[in-house]
Amino acid sequence: PFKPNWAQEQILFDPHPLKIILKARQLGMTTAICIDQLDQILWNRNRQCGTIAHTLSDAEDIFKDKLKFSFDNLDVRIRGAFKLIGDSAKELALSNGSVIRVGTSLRSSTLQSLHITEFGKVCAKYPERAREIITGSLNTVHVGQKITIESTAEGKEGYFYEMCKTALQKDRSNLSPVDFKIYFIPWWKHPSYTLD
Repeated sequence: PFKPNWAQEQILFDPHPLKIILKARQLGMTTAICIDQLDQILWNRNRQCGTIAHTLSDAEDIFKDKLKFSFDNLDVRIRGAFKLIGDSAKELALSNGSVIRVGTSLRSSTLQSLHITEFGKVCAKYPERAREIITGSLNTVHVGQKITIESTAEGKEGYFYEMCKTALQKDRSNLSPVDFKIYFIPWWKHPSYTLD
């Protein structure tokens, strides 16, 4: 069973729909968000979720190692209640009309949940793709639905940097449904990243 760590709990149990996460590596953010999206498509009809990664290879790995692995390893009593109608390296579609897609852009969808992983890296290495995500993929999600953007820092420029800076200036106790709430998850808070 999935048991969230301290960092994952901060993200999963906060109901604010728009989250931007400046994080250390290897704390399980992508895993937690993928499992949350899997829960969304399992227990809701006609739910559309998507994950954007910085490379196609990473998108396929996320699909295989996080989404498909979690679905395939559901308790058999639960797994038997869901029928797959589509299963490729980029999409998991269920008979209840719900779907999760992965890719490097998801412009032509209408999503209720969008996850963008390593957006700082996309902004630094692929600025045209970052612009496509901002102008196309973010617009596929209606107000009140979920968007989670997470990344390690990649310098002081680009969309991710600007979005973090803007979110830091907001009053976290009075955010609107179109304001991103920022989370800072540093390496030094993780118990296994310290030495005596």
